[in-house]
Amino acid sequence: MEIACVIDCRLATPARPGHSGGLGPGRAELPDPVAAAEATEAMVRALESVGAAVESEQVGEAFFALDGLGGIHGGPAGALATARQAVAGVGGAGGPVRVATGPTRLAAFVAATGWRRPVPVAALERRLGAPAPEVAAFLEALRQLGIETLPALARLTADQVADRFGRLGLRALRLSRGEEEPLRPRTPHEELAARIELPEGTAGRQLDRALELLVDRLLAAPRRRGRTLLGLRLGALLAGGGSWSVEQGLGRPSASPRVLRGVLLPRLGALPGPAQELRLRALGLGPAASDQLELSVGGGEPRRRKLAAALREVRATQGPEALLRVLSVDSASRVPERRAMLTPFPEP
Repeated sequence: MEIACVIDCRLATPARPGHSGGLGPGRAELPDPVAAAEATEAMVRALESVGAAVESEQVGEAFFALDGLGGIHGGPAGALATARQAVAGVGGAGGPVRVATGPTRLAAFVAATGWRRPVPVAALERRLGAPAPEVAAFLEALRQLGIETLPALARLTADQVADRFGRLGLRALRLSRGEEEPLRPRTPHEELAARIELPEGTAGRQLDRALELLVDRLLAAPRRRGRTLLGLRLGALLAGGGSWSVEQGLGRPSASPRVLRGVLLPRLGALPGPAQELRLRALGLGPAASDQLELSVGGGEPRRRKLAAALREVRATQGPEALLRVLSVDSASRVPERRAMLTPFPEP
């Protein structure tokens, strides 16, 4: 099976002499985490839009099999050309996005990133799935033993590697020999995100209210079409520069504003500084909210479902801002615009 690797070199350049892992040539700082996640998501969605089943577990890179895509676009060559065209604009005009192929993820990754031959063991840095300090220590130990290339590592026996390096060494040995598990493509999901700009000095209860407004906006988006959410990414642009983000699983599918606010509010305490913008993105959509099992008391469930269906119908025809409610933000503020805000009316 031929595997294609797509690399956004601004985000996923491997470590080389004079550069830190994850830094592109000439860069002095690591990529902004929120911007890097957004860029990677855009790259993956561009590939999914042409029919690719994409695996993307690291920022700045994506893998997909050419076999299935070739049947749609006239063989492997046509599939590769289509993928290149799909991601051509992701990195900006003439952006550093590369596409290459190989029989395994590692081979395709090496081809896309342009490692010299024979390939040094440093090419394994992003592929071992272990904490960075552990990987760095392992690679340094290989160098001290004179094992500096993948062919040299592949010539060792499993017993030799296991005795010295354990499970991490055995995984590296398998990769050097071209042995990998099958691709694990993600289930494509629709773009569902919301953002809100924050006034200067927003903190405490005002920040909590901003999150409440953000959750309401996300749930009111017509693209959700009444479905539940499986996970969320809460992010922020910091007033002092940079950004912050955190992913939150939900345990079970939910579209309840109370549940979403309950799991996200504690996360706000980890903000490293004042924020000028909050962002919220759905990481996956589940079944329709009406499919969830709920305990109904007093026969109110049919009425709740009818009201929720009516809200979705109005928003589908009139837009997400068609039904609003007043949200009290800072009743003591001297600025009238900061005392209250209009937010989408939540589904019951």
